[in-house]
Amino acid sequence: MSKNNISDFVILGGGCSALSFINQVIEQKITKYSFIIIEKQKKYADDKSWCFWSENIKKNKNIIEASWSSFSFNLGNNTNFLSSINFKYYYIRSINFYESIKKKISNYANITLKLNETIISITNKKNYYEVITNKSIYLAKNVLDTRPNINVYKKNPFLYQCFVGYEIKSEEKINLKKSNAYLMHNMHTSNDKFYFEYILPIEKSIYLFELTTFTKKDLPLKIIEKELRIVLSKYFKKPYQIIRKEYGKIPMGFVNNKMIKNKKNYFVSGSLAGSIRPSSGYAFVDIQKWSEKAANNLKIKGNIETLEKREVIKKFLDKIFLKVISSDISKAPQIFYYFSKNISPTTFIKFMLGEANLLEYLRVIYAMPKRIFLKCLIKI
Repeated sequence: MSKNNISDFVILGGGCSALSFINQVIEQKITKYSFIIIEKQKKYADDKSWCFWSENIKKNKNIIEASWSSFSFNLGNNTNFLSSINFKYYYIRSINFYESIKKKISNYANITLKLNETIISITNKKNYYEVITNKSIYLAKNVLDTRPNINVYKKNPFLYQCFVGYEIKSEEKINLKKSNAYLMHNMHTSNDKFYFEYILPIEKSIYLFELTTFTKKDLPLKIIEKELRIVLSKYFKKPYQIIRKEYGKIPMGFVNNKMIKNKKNYFVSGSLAGSIRPSSGYAFVDIQKWSEKAANNLKIKGNIETLEKREVIKKFLDKIFLKVISSDISKAPQIFYYFSKNISPTTFIKFMLGEANLLEYLRVIYAMPKRIFLKCLIKI
């Protein structure tokens, strides 16, 4: 093991949150601090999809893979199509995101990315932190921890969002609109699990098919993959080519801040900082907002903000939504479809983005199934 000189920041984990922050450090031309990013992967893979709504795409514009002008929900024989004049639904392929930021890092002497290194220990010394990996020892004045940790979540309300996705190439014509993102289709429940299909027509003959489940116990890849193949057999009668696969397990819940390390110069981000939306599992937009704010804070004040308090009403609605679904998962299909049917597309999008105003939040409440939510509200 070699012992490096002391750096300003060591970043634990090199995923979306870490690289988004570093991207903002570069964009805001912050050169007075040194950064070392430690990532356990040998190399970045094309293993994730990040989607979000935007009114006017500015950031990450060069790596947008596809976009859709409408989105839909389906329950039984009923399909609800929604569209907004101002907003589009955008898709970023993770490998393009990773590689674009890696390229930027290569031009900055004050930023170092260390791949294929496993963190063994983190020790708080008097004036610095000592981070030991399987390959080296790093000393840093500050630590930014971006590693996911399921143990920091409160036990109730809580669900796992587990999914398996296949990116498929097929010349076979199937009944899907190219301009529509199929967010939640064929919603149903089975054995205390809520299932839905998430389908993105990416190009003329390329589709991303994901089978997603909300469950109290996480499901392994093989179980969901088997179900996904059954789903695909209903769409495709001819053989298709699987370009790539993705598997994810997203925690839907609330971080217990008491379990987060509260040490001087030790910061957290990503899921540790509650960036994953409890009611939906969406995180990309919140991570981008945090990254810009954190880098700006570093530039002006010399430190990073960690835990940003959620708006009271947003947290309250997320809690109700998650509590209702987790307490009786059999009602989830009706709740999501009813909700999508009784709210305007713009209000829905702003709620998902966390950018709704008070009036829009009131519209969200009004759009919810009254009897189910009032019953849950009494128990909170």
